[in-house]
Amino acid sequence: MKAEEMTILDFTPEKKQRRVSQINEPRNKSHVIALVPVEYLNHTWPDVKDEIERAVARSNGRWSIEFLYAAILNGQQQLWVAFDEDKNIDGVGTTEVAYYPAKMMLAIQFLGGKNFNSWVWDMLEKFKQFGRDNNCHGIEATGRPGFWKWLGQDGFDKSYVVYEKEL
Repeated sequence: MKAEEMTILDFTPEKKQRRVSQINEPRNKSHVIALVPVEYLNHTWPDVKDEIERAVARSNGRWSIEFLYAAILNGQQQLWVAFDEDKNIDGVGTTEVAYYPAKMMLAIQFLGGKNFNSWVWDMLEKFKQFGRDNNCHGIEATGRPGFWKWLGQDGFDKSYVVYEKEL
């Protein structure tokens, strides 16, 4: 067989898309991150409820979707959305200013959505700015272990672990 008649197959594995993007990696989509005013909560809630409800379910009964709705409605928590250029909501989160005896922290309470890598970095930047604007000393978050893949890149420290046991 002559070389020009040979077919050479490329067995190089295809590059897999990483589940976790890098903080400085260019993104294919751009998202607008918006703080939802309380007066628009009733209008926005049907579009975000399912995404945030999955995060609430991970609270092991500490929260319900109804309690979260009430906390946002009364101003205790803030609702944030990430929407793309077509106005599709891909991400949703809530924050709360936590008052401690010696300082204030912005607490990321719930975070969820789809296409996480395309909006999470922008949302974290908005959270940081909101915390600064509200005189918070820092940002804190509790979450499933997988979130460390993003938070660790953004300069968060692992401060402690929460243990729990049902009684």
